[in-house]
Amino acid sequence: MIDKNNALPLYYQLKEHLRSMIQKGEWAPNAKIPSVREICEQNGISTTTAKQAIAELVHEGLLYSIQGKGTFVSLPLFSHTKWENTMISDEMRLATRIRSMGKEFKAVPISFDKVKCPGTIADLLQIEAGASVYRIRRLKVINITPMLIETTYINEALCEGLDKKDMSRSLFRTLKDEYGVILKHNKETLTPVFLNSTNAALLKDEPGSLALVNERVSYSVEMSPILYARSIIRGNMCKLYVDLTNLRSIKDLAHDSISD
Repeated sequence: MIDKNNALPLYYQLKEHLRSMIQKGEWAPNAKIPSVREICEQNGISTTTAKQAIAELVHEGLLYSIQGKGTFVSLPLFSHTKWENTMISDEMRLATRIRSMGKEFKAVPISFDKVKCPGTIADLLQIEAGASVYRIRRLKVINITPMLIETTYINEALCEGLDKKDMSRSLFRTLKDEYGVILKHNKETLTPVFLNSTNAALLKDEPGSLALVNERVSYSVEMSPILYARSIIRGNMCKLYVDLTNLRSIKDLAHDSISD
């Protein structure tokens, strides 16, 4: 629920609370959610805060609105609960690959703060909800063009003093060199979304433009979850390749999705 003493913005707390309710199935697909007025009364917040949280969930595809009727829960995405497994190495880092093509790549810090971990992210990091985590927002730029906005959450207990490190440097290398933490494995999801006005301004793109959200949990060599990151990538600066060689039949995948 909403904690007004939490450093996290109220709209973000509400958004994560609504997201959790949707993902836990407390609202069925196509169910109408409470009105903005009801949400405000339940949580003691302003209509602006409630509308911002709902608008972002609509942009993310978790909700949809029908003019004059209200806001409803979207149908679950195909394989919504499936995470792809990828390996991490210095050679496979985005920065390394971009630079190997002769292009400049840099991380521009936007903000760095210490917050109480939202419940959904705490579950992924296997820590207590409300535990102290670092939240790092950075803009990744190729030459002079913004490519993606990355928001990273990492348990403060794993890397005390991280807020005093240079966040324009590779986080992969900082964790390895300064804390002896080696990231080895990712679990990732990819979801198409439309850019809201705030993210569009940072990415120097038009509001409503297509983007790709990459959510990942990065694990250590010992398979302990170290960080959660959510990247919003410009749709015109990414391409997804899928190797179907070892993929099961679409029929099997559809059956698993329905079974979930």
